[in-house]
Amino acid sequence: MFVMPSAGAWTVLASLAFTLTASPCAAEWRRLDSPNFTVIGDVSGRELRDVAAKFEGFRETLSRAISDRATAAAVPTIVIVFGSDKAFTPFKPKFQGKAKAVSGFFAAGTNVNYILMESGGAGSDRVIFHEYAHLIVSNVMANAPTWLNEGLAEFYSTFTLMDGGRRVHLGLPIGEHLQRLKRDGRIPLPDLLQVDSQSPFYNEAARVSMFYAESWALTHMILNGQPNRVGELGAYLRLVAGGTPEADAWETTFGTARTEKELGQYLTRDLYNTVVIDFTDKVGSLSAMPTLLSPADAAAFLGAYLVQHGQSEEANAQLQLAFKADPGNVHAAVAMAQLEIERQQHSGAEKRLLNLGKTDDWLVAYGAAMALTDLVAIGAPGSPTAELIEAAGLHLDIVRRNRGEVPNALAHRAALELAAPDAPSADASASIARARTLAHGRYDYAFIQAQILARRGEFAAARAVIGPLMTNAYLPGVRSSASNLMGFVLDSENRRRIAGRDEGSPPQAFSGARSVPVPGVATESPRPAAGPKFVADFREVQGGEQRFEGTLDRIDCAAGGRATFHLSEAGAPGPLEAGGLAGVDFISYRDDLRGAVSCGPLVKPMHVYVTWREGVPPRREKTVVAVEFLSN
Repeated sequence: MFVMPSAGAWTVLASLAFTLTASPCAAEWRRLDSPNFTVIGDVSGRELRDVAAKFEGFRETLSRAISDRATAAAVPTIVIVFGSDKAFTPFKPKFQGKAKAVSGFFAAGTNVNYILMESGGAGSDRVIFHEYAHLIVSNVMANAPTWLNEGLAEFYSTFTLMDGGRRVHLGLPIGEHLQRLKRDGRIPLPDLLQVDSQSPFYNEAARVSMFYAESWALTHMILNGQPNRVGELGAYLRLVAGGTPEADAWETTFGTARTEKELGQYLTRDLYNTVVIDFTDKVGSLSAMPTLLSPADAAAFLGAYLVQHGQSEEANAQLQLAFKADPGNVHAAVAMAQLEIERQQHSGAEKRLLNLGKTDDWLVAYGAAMALTDLVAIGAPGSPTAELIEAAGLHLDIVRRNRGEVPNALAHRAALELAAPDAPSADASASIARARTLAHGRYDYAFIQAQILARRGEFAAARAVIGPLMTNAYLPGVRSSASNLMGFVLDSENRRRIAGRDEGSPPQAFSGARSVPVPGVATESPRPAAGPKFVADFREVQGGEQRFEGTLDRIDCAAGGRATFHLSEAGAPGPLEAGGLAGVDFISYRDDLRGAVSCGPLVKPMHVYVTWREGVPPRREKTVVAVEFLSN
């Protein structure tokens, strides 16, 4: 049944804001850079071009139907097309040590998104559109429930161009899903709502098909049923984001028993509403052409993917294949530097990146810039920070010259200036503002912008950036960090006003930090001194933890949120890292601290206990769990 689209079909996205079995050297690989994707694969040039054209056509369709903002990706998206299941299997996600039975998947990343898929075969178009839909969902809806993420991807996977690209058909019924649900029954709704990436329903071959089928059916009913239930869906998601358990949120907004009954009735229908969209002109075609990849470059692409997704040994094996084919390959060198950073081999990564050969490849330059900014944020002792910042800037220039405005590249260019002692430049402020315009869904960019504005003394503008992050539209962790940052900006502004300082006063770095409880839990404690006799008065060291007494002089924070703590003592352990300041237990035993812990150099180094847990091989990173501020 063809009907014009209900509002819900589109506004749901618009409104919610190794084993290595073969090496790439054994096959001929190609690369194609379309306007919004880099597609590589061991398939024919024609097939590679067809894949890119379908992704671009789907993206343009959703841009016209929803908005450019919904389809704008903050980071590059690399599509890897494997010519066979055998070639694909070593790179598939695993569950309980075994490769999952998938023909494609989307893997989001802080700096790069990946879509991996098998070439050809029945349903290959649906795989393409399903995986791209995940990218769109990730742009507009952080931490979407698993059932909705997969349900939306299945809904949009039926995308079909008609009439020479002037008409689009979406939301068709998926026969295999309907047959499975009628034959095998349904998952109880409370169980469906609680499925996550580790659940058997999402990973076991015998159950995942039913999960996909019911997720699609529930989503289809919400979007295309009469009446549609998009308003209730929005209310449900807001409750979940605010911390309400999924089952309670669903009961409040939809009613569990009522939904079970309505979904059962929906599945007995013979006709289903679909979506037809007419355009005045045809969806654009693709003019880019594929080029041959060298065996070393192909292996480097695969190695870089494996590095990003934590498969260290497999990544090293791929990169060794690349170096064997071409010892001077710059793509492999960047990927190996990224692996060395993961393994905390920072000096090796620094040397490799600072001595990188010339490249005009925007994607290689982008990877090098991301690795260099990671090193700047880590700030390992002896690191040539100024050289790293300069090199990162040169690589970002290559990205902009050859690829245009990549939001994440703009954000990293701005964030680099937070590592310098001087106030950020007007160019840094403009770069982060542009990044936020192009990728409005990246709230981490808002934190960077607020830090830059505050460092420049533009406190009113910083408050305006932080304020929206404190509302219920964001997850509790974001709201908490925003609240702490707001408090710190207000304190800094008041100190500036009281001191009568002008706009050129010494800069201070800020972050979405966790507040220090002041006054501390033991303001009357005697002054601590080195030695075990005072340990019992402070936070008890737990099993698996170690503690060091020293002088904290700097906290460096990367764009993605990772923090590194620097102690000034020559024999201090390091590097000491944390996934973010919000995850560290800050305790004060002083009565002269106000505001929140911040990123950057401390105005005055402070006497502290730092407690950490030792990581597991191969990285063995020291993860900070607590910082206690001691009396001097």
